[in-house]
Amino acid sequence: MAKIREARGRRPKRDLRFRDLIEPALEAKQFQGNRPSSIETDRKRLGKILPYIGHMKTSTLGRPTAAGKIERILQDLARGNGRGPLKGSTINRFHSLLSSVFTHARRQGLLKVNPLADGSLPWSKESQIHVRYLGRDEQRRLLRVIREDDPKKTIEVELAILTGLRRGEQFNAKWEDWKVKEGILYVAGKSGLRPVRISRAAGRCLRAMRKRAPRDQAFITPERNEGPSDRRLWFERAVKKAGLSPAFRYHDLRHTFCSRLAQAGVSLLKIKELAGHKAYQTTLRYSHLASEGQRRAVEKVEF
Repeated sequence: MAKIREARGRRPKRDLRFRDLIEPALEAKQFQGNRPSSIETDRKRLGKILPYIGHMKTSTLGRPTAAGKIERILQDLARGNGRGPLKGSTINRFHSLLSSVFTHARRQGLLKVNPLADGSLPWSKESQIHVRYLGRDEQRRLLRVIREDDPKKTIEVELAILTGLRRGEQFNAKWEDWKVKEGILYVAGKSGLRPVRISRAAGRCLRAMRKRAPRDQAFITPERNEGPSDRRLWFERAVKKAGLSPAFRYHDLRHTFCSRLAQAGVSLLKIKELAGHKAYQTTLRYSHLASEGQRRAVEKVEF
């Protein structure tokens, strides 16, 4: 009887719903080193999905039918719901984000199974990405304009080309994370903290930037010490004035780094490591540029 009374006195556990899984998963990403801007983007994407499955119980999400329901939701998002269709690459970001939330919930014992695991939901087909990188003549034109209009910015562009840093990584990098003896700069990448190998040329850029920076400056990029906004208007003006066509973005400096590695005969696996690509598929975009370097490399084999 005592056990029956005790059981009656307990409050039944509330079934967790999908919306309850979101903040713990995002908090875990924060602890893993993901940038606040990346987490905020995830939160906005999940906000678009909540009206569809926010109410769904974890017990329902563990059923075989859950993958089909999520597939229909992603199809609705792809159509745009009156706001214009979304690209396959964008839908895949939603797919990956949902899977990461389910994976975290399963790891914490909040969900028995990830409904998107083991290929239960096919990925959307992505259009081929055109790799835009600087030719040598374009580089000379761009740097000439920057030297004339914003001379202190020249070295930031050089550093980006020499390291392949993402703009967010470079903008938020701190002096304390540059390990001079190791030749490493630790930055907060898309998937957490990652080491960036600093070449002798890149080291010269950093030393020059350190020399002209105030002693109390925490961030490598001067504007970052003034606030979190990175408008990059100076770069857009320089691109326009230099007449770079087709369109050229700051991120294309990272493509320039990877492209020149490929052209120099560096293996794709090494490029993946140096660039901090999470997926090998990303690195394969530079495979067509590696052929000339591979031809030179194979000639080194003698009989």
